[in-house]
Amino acid sequence: MNKTISKSFTALGLVAAMGLVQAQSTAFTGWELGAGVGAQTNRVNYQGFLAGHDSKAHDEAAFVEARYGWSMGTSWVLTLGARHDLQKTDFGSTTYQSGGTQTVTARYNTGLSLSLAPGFVFHPDWMAYGKLTWNQARGEFSDTGAPSGRTRHHGHGVGLGLATQWSRHWVGRFELSQVVYSREPGNLSTGKPKSAEASLALGYRF
Repeated sequence: MNKTISKSFTALGLVAAMGLVQAQSTAFTGWELGAGVGAQTNRVNYQGFLAGHDSKAHDEAAFVEARYGWSMGTSWVLTLGARHDLQKTDFGSTTYQSGGTQTVTARYNTGLSLSLAPGFVFHPDWMAYGKLTWNQARGEFSDTGAPSGRTRHHGHGVGLGLATQWSRHWVGRFELSQVVYSREPGNLSTGKPKSAEASLALGYRF
């Protein structure tokens, strides 16, 4: 009798373990489309004529994104993602003296970014992940003492995130990330943008 009970509990334990493995191996996989908002701290480091006159600003971002996740085993998921920002963000203003006080203001649209994110599913409904990104940005600067212009930058970023699924289809995400862009010329100076962001996103899994 005791052996029968013991075998029954063993079988139930195996079934439960198999169910957990299945839940973890399929969680956060497949296609996901979403949208989110972020709070950014943006900076531009200037060299050349504007050396020592860096700018800084705080702004909000809005974006849409798409992801596809692959199961890499019992608890690991590898996700390839793409994000597109919907608006320009403020990178601050700085001043210099040339026939009076002149102001340079920078704004950037980060456009398209691609990401690769390995994640660990530590609970059937929770995943922690790191992220590497490739980024591009289009900059616009206005200068009250010289011609205004545009710049194009590429960059790389890193991030950490936490994802939770509330149902089979809905996923919430919180991320902390940082991107450093290339240094590009404009007028008599060069600018190197840098952005740090905390974001919240809601995604729908298919």
